[in-house]
Amino acid sequence: HKLFCNCSTKGNEIKTREIKRKFHAVPSELGQVDPAALFESRKSPLHVYDFYKDTCCLVETDDEPPHEMNKEAIEIGIMICNMLNAEIIDEIQVMRKTVIDGSNTSGFQRTAIIGLNGNLKYQFQSSDNESEKTIGIQTIAIEEESCGIIGEQKGEIERFRLDRLGIPLVEIATTPDIKSGKEARFVAEQIGLMLRATGKMMRGIGTIRQDINISIPGGARVEIKGVQELDLIEKVIDNEISRQKTLLVIIEKIKEIMKNKEKKNEIENMNENKEQYIKDLTDVFKETKNNFIRKAIENKKRVIGMKFPGLKGIFGIELYPDYRYGSEMSDYAKTQGVGGIIHCDEDIKKYAFGNEIKETEILLNVKENDGWVLIVGEKEKAEDAIKLVFDRAYLLKVPEETRRADLQGKTHYMRPLPGAARMYPETDVPPIRLEKQMKEIKAPSFKEIEEKVSSLLNKEMAQKIIRSEKLNLFLELVNLEIEPTIVAVTLEDTLKSIKREGFNLEILEEEDITNVLMLYKEEKITKAAIPEIIKEIIK
Repeated sequence: HKLFCNCSTKGNEIKTREIKRKFHAVPSELGQVDPAALFESRKSPLHVYDFYKDTCCLVETDDEPPHEMNKEAIEIGIMICNMLNAEIIDEIQVMRKTVIDGSNTSGFQRTAIIGLNGNLKYQFQSSDNESEKTIGIQTIAIEEESCGIIGEQKGEIERFRLDRLGIPLVEIATTPDIKSGKEARFVAEQIGLMLRATGKMMRGIGTIRQDINISIPGGARVEIKGVQELDLIEKVIDNEISRQKTLLVIIEKIKEIMKNKEKKNEIENMNENKEQYIKDLTDVFKETKNNFIRKAIENKKRVIGMKFPGLKGIFGIELYPDYRYGSEMSDYAKTQGVGGIIHCDEDIKKYAFGNEIKETEILLNVKENDGWVLIVGEKEKAEDAIKLVFDRAYLLKVPEETRRADLQGKTHYMRPLPGAARMYPETDVPPIRLEKQMKEIKAPSFKEIEEKVSSLLNKEMAQKIIRSEKLNLFLELVNLEIEPTIVAVTLEDTLKSIKREGFNLEILEEEDITNVLMLYKEEKITKAAIPEIIKEIIK
């Protein structure tokens, strides 16, 4: 069940009601407002939550205090601490972490450190040689899962599902000693394999997620959230290193631009008086052949523009493949509820403009080497977005940020990096003393599991299963005395083949797989019938 109530963690699609919330940033007990919370509160969307039968109660809606902390979750956390050689604390103190992006109905996430100063030993093959390495584990914490986001309407309404809120998570934070994307992927895989050995993990994509903190000399610490695929880790890290290195080059170019006294004075004057330089260019685009802009104007949206002195050519600089400085500015604009930006370094032909750009440059007083940005949207949102883009475009340092990863390995700006002001004690949950006997809970040895799987399968299939999210299901089915090779082939090859044929495996339950393979064990069906029966179940 969940961390602070008895609701089930199993999904339920029976929606019974919805609730609505708006969040506002307030000072912490020390009188400070967290920068990330302040940024999210300025977006001010309406948050709507879908409430589901059996998986939600008044704890999820923040209308009832949390219940006693889930004892099994604590035991699993201790088990993981012992696997990672961590010092288990004597008393659990639950904390609140301010989160007002809508992913928690209360405006905070409950989290509790249970272990410190652990380590993980592993054999790592670098470009030169293989060596044994030890990575430190700073903290191990138990915390609540956030709501699942269903959809959003550009800064107006964000919809979440409450059934995910409160599912127990274990957060493992490593020391900043990983030197490359390749090594980060390897360490993440080793931790994932170790966690699967507990037999207590939920199964499926997203049950293990990586948040990656990256910094380079001269750059800044950036947190990248939600990397779900191991294969993306190396690409995400390499892209972020390239992004920061190129930003440092761009900063030097902007410093060169600022050496021109006239340009510097113009930029500083525009920065102090942005409202005077933001132009409503809607009339210029009223007869445009661009369908998107024409329809937006018909829907009472405005076209807002601003000059960016000296930045012609800068917006087009590639930070990493298929992601430019202009893309970075567009991500900032999107946080204000607009669709992005149009800028001077794009291929303007794709927009099917006539004389609109010439008229725009005249009205904005664009001179040689000056750039410009256009934003289409509601007037107030578009103006807020273009102000934010102006501030970001001339920033002379790499900013500390929280970014999100997409499925292509690109990252996108979310909000400023949070500070210490976001954490404060949870007063509704009493401290929990950990007795010596409880601290000694041990987990199964992953090495023993590895040896068992290797004894049942050929080398290639054994490696597949050992690294599979279906490892524990495999072990359960083998314990039912179903032929190991048939189980492994079904889980790793047959299901993938069925998915490639276009079948939706998300509706296939583990119980369904068990039932089909039991029919095979009882000689009621042949091996060839297994995929066909699974397809029939999915239909």
